[in-house]
Amino acid sequence: MNTTVYFATNRQLTGDGSKASDYAGESGPAGMPGRVTHAMAFVEGTNLATLEAGRLASIHGVDADDFSAKLQADLTSGRNLLIFLHGFANSFTDSITRAAFNREFLAASGVAAADCSVVSFSWPSRGIVVDPGDILGGLAMGPLTLALKLLGITASPLANAYFDDQAAAAASAADLVSFLDRLRPAITKVRRRGGRVFLLAHSMGNWALEHALNLWAQGGGLPRTPLFDEAISAAADSPFLENDGGPAWLSHLGKVSGRVSLYHSAGDQILRLSQVVNNIQRLGRSGPGDRTDLTRYPKDRWRFVDCEHLSDSGPGLSLDSSHQFYRRIPAVRDDMAKVMAGKGAGGRVVL
Repeated sequence: MNTTVYFATNRQLTGDGSKASDYAGESGPAGMPGRVTHAMAFVEGTNLATLEAGRLASIHGVDADDFSAKLQADLTSGRNLLIFLHGFANSFTDSITRAAFNREFLAASGVAAADCSVVSFSWPSRGIVVDPGDILGGLAMGPLTLALKLLGITASPLANAYFDDQAAAAASAADLVSFLDRLRPAITKVRRRGGRVFLLAHSMGNWALEHALNLWAQGGGLPRTPLFDEAISAAADSPFLENDGGPAWLSHLGKVSGRVSLYHSAGDQILRLSQVVNNIQRLGRSGPGDRTDLTRYPKDRWRFVDCEHLSDSGPGLSLDSSHQFYRRIPAVRDDMAKVMAGKGAGGRVVL
């Protein structure tokens, strides 16, 4: 199976962009010309049966600041459009192959609206869960780390890679705004021919989205018409409360989306660990703290989808599997495909 993935990235370009190793870490200052590279990649070997994302085979059409005219024409010529924001510990290659898998997985639902062209925004995650250089320090601090955790404080060096990614996602806000703003003409073209546009943000990708939307709103530049027909948040690794109320950025997301579907699971073990590290419950475990407020979250425009009780019978089960439920469990996929077709009950939904 060969899959086309269009991508934009604010990772530093260290070569001509024709190979994965050309995309390194972030370089500043944010929002400046030349910061975001646009191109197209081919992914081979995506296997839905084994849940293998495949391999990045080649990269083409590298350009700064925007997609080339040819790629824009290709991107807007046929299918609906899916924009993907990856999560923690995704290398550049991971961000492309994961986007390819999500495209094929959703298309396999058999719902025409879910057969999309996919665009991945690759923010500069380090692509590692734990830095090998931090392991000795983490082991040495073992007893102290346990004592601190009992007090609600996390200071283990083993969390350094996580905090680095968290900072990189937040620092990508201006570049993500620039990317979405430049994508607006393509979104308009897709809509003019009757197509639909979707956002899928997984895990720490929601942290990047939160900072981007807050920045956009602070500047007074949020689009007056929705960017997305449906915004899908899965396993969001961001706080579920803000100033004793729901996170402010969700209101911004509601303004740029026709409808929002937030998929959460209290059984998400990775977000359970994230809750310890951040000392606050995560949005992707429960939904926002004020989710019962129908004035803020009217049922016709908001869906809170509880996936806790679904069973995962897929291959390669691990601690991370519960965090990847959105791309491992067909029942979740089928529900996402349903909302991409403009269907599905609003309000609280239990799968």
